[in-house]
Amino acid sequence: PILGRHFNQFLKQFIEMMMLSCPSPLYQSHLTPILGPIFEHLQLRFQYSWGPILGTGGLSIDSTKPLLSNNCADAANQLAREGVESWWMSYYARGGLFVGDLNSVTAEAMVEKTRVDLTRTFSDMIQTVLALKGGWALVLANKAKEEQAGKKNDPSKLNSGPKSKISVICGPTNADGTKRTLAQLHVDARKIHRIDKLCHFLLLENEQIAGYLVLTMIQCLQYPDAYTCRRCTRIVHRTLETVAWVDRYTELLGYRLFSVAVKAIISEPKWMVGIEWDMINIIRDIYGRLVLGQYFLPGGQGPGLQQNRIASNPVRFEQAKAVDTPLLGGGILQTPSDFPRRVLMEIGMSQGDIVTLEKSLLENRSAKDQKEVLRDLLRVAADKTKGQNGILERAGKEESLLHQNTRKPDVTALPEKLVTYSMVKKKEEKNAGPD
Repeated sequence: PILGRHFNQFLKQFIEMMMLSCPSPLYQSHLTPILGPIFEHLQLRFQYSWGPILGTGGLSIDSTKPLLSNNCADAANQLAREGVESWWMSYYARGGLFVGDLNSVTAEAMVEKTRVDLTRTFSDMIQTVLALKGGWALVLANKAKEEQAGKKNDPSKLNSGPKSKISVICGPTNADGTKRTLAQLHVDARKIHRIDKLCHFLLLENEQIAGYLVLTMIQCLQYPDAYTCRRCTRIVHRTLETVAWVDRYTELLGYRLFSVAVKAIISEPKWMVGIEWDMINIIRDIYGRLVLGQYFLPGGQGPGLQQNRIASNPVRFEQAKAVDTPLLGGGILQTPSDFPRRVLMEIGMSQGDIVTLEKSLLENRSAKDQKEVLRDLLRVAADKTKGQNGILERAGKEESLLHQNTRKPDVTALPEKLVTYSMVKKKEEKNAGPD
């Protein structure tokens, strides 16, 4: 029954609450038997439901139309003729909906809403359990607030809320402006411990859970939904902070994830306008951790923190001190990977271009400079793919982030004589008057 219209509620009201409430010693015994099959199901379901939209998977765009009263017999015949697997593909492509005699426009809107809502629910759920939003994120915000007050030796900061909110609370205040109680201090300490444990469990302790979770996040970066894509970029940063140093993740992150992020930028899809910098920051995070020996602050923020090469083995980098604490920035891959370089060569970059890129990223470590260097490189590749729009509409030159510096200013000079709106209206009334 959870495969139908109640699956969103199942994820939000059961799976999410179970992960947040389960004590860390019970993760293996209680979460593994449930999360493994659920994440496997979600990865397959997203692949079939978004495949026709992206033009992949062998299904046409017509397969996304829901079942009506006049074609439900065809679905039954397909099940009998082609087998269960083919039927499941078409079932998920149409969102599992049967709409009876509903008009076609409303029916197709229902399928689109079902597909998008499930994807957004999943991304919000993963954000919550990785402390990127919700109650656990507030715990980390309170911790950062305490550290800032300690560095500045200013205890009054503990009693102040955000600048965007007027606070009338006396005493300790949360980062969101609400009152902080003594009991909450002890609860927050336990939550911080659970945040670390759950992140480690999801990404490092069970191959089935980690594999399908990371694969699904990579897929979500391709789906034409800006809401989901923006949230998945934050999840990807947390993933890199946690597992970038693990060798078995190198191909998955350095080739599959990196190629998806690069393709999303150089293909310039119209739906991605406004979140290009987020995607370029993912490219920067991957290249820094897997190739250059640089790690960053949480969320891919701040300058690239360069690790030295090992004196006895110059091919390898020294591991970052924060490798076991993803919330402080995480670690790096000690032996540089060639997977990201291979992706750049596949999009037309020469070996000399890659050497120049890496030299620039090593010399200019600020976030702004490194992202500008990557944007300039990807602009060249994007220009080579002009005219290859694919199934999705491509952003115009006026909208594209890659070509912002090449556009001419749109601000025109002011006229010598100032013309106001009221003057224009008077002139129009005069011209419209009787002869």
